[in-house]
Amino acid sequence: MDISSQSPAAQAEPRGIATGPRDGLLVGLGAAVVIWVCIQMLHPLFRVPKEFDVPSIGLPTAQFLAHQAQQDKVDGEHAALYLGSLGFLMAAALGIRESLARGNWLTTILAPLLGAAGGAIGGLLGCLVLQDVRTNIGQAELKHLVEAQFAVALPLGLAVGLGLGIRRGSLGGGMRASVAGLAAGVLAAIVYPVVVAVLMPATSTDVLLPEGAIPRLLWLCLLAGLIGLGIPFGMQQRPGEAKGAAPTWQ
Repeated sequence: MDISSQSPAAQAEPRGIATGPRDGLLVGLGAAVVIWVCIQMLHPLFRVPKEFDVPSIGLPTAQFLAHQAQQDKVDGEHAALYLGSLGFLMAAALGIRESLARGNWLTTILAPLLGAAGGAIGGLLGCLVLQDVRTNIGQAELKHLVEAQFAVALPLGLAVGLGLGIRRGSLGGGMRASVAGLAAGVLAAIVYPVVVAVLMPATSTDVLLPEGAIPRLLWLCLLAGLIGLGIPFGMQQRPGEAKGAAPTWQ
């Protein structure tokens, strides 16, 4: 699209973000693959302390409960680290591109920090959902997996969207990007459990971090890819908006 005829004022106040949906999808998938490779190489980084080991049956119930509590803590630490790293990497890549296009380096600083915080919070919340299900219900079902994915994807999508939408003096941009991030998070939370139920019905629903390389890769790619796609899509110029506003992606 030719923007040479647009006014300087219009070009100075872009309504969306510089990254298009296709590039956002690619950034999300790239970040997911990087985190997946790290997980496959390094997992587990945290372990239950040896003093909480329960090597044989017949031990007091309190010991098993103490071991389970420590395992829950370890699972939460892994989820927070991996998803926080995913949010940081994805938001950093998108934020740098946004800063280069807009000349506003505030995005480069805020987006990765918010993305990391959103991912870490989502990881902890997702683990808490599944732990609550195990304690109060028992075996987790598909609907519980959906709830856990909502707990993960909504904070992550909100944080990445807010980080990309915040610009100096642009509250509206931040709110619009946040809504786009939430919508993308909703989509990601719904799609993964459905895909798993259809294609990988044997995948465990009891833990947040899927067991096995392929389910993990699928989970991370759907989560990051759909958020990376959805935020630019939700931020793009609408036909009814102010005429002459600068385009935000090609």
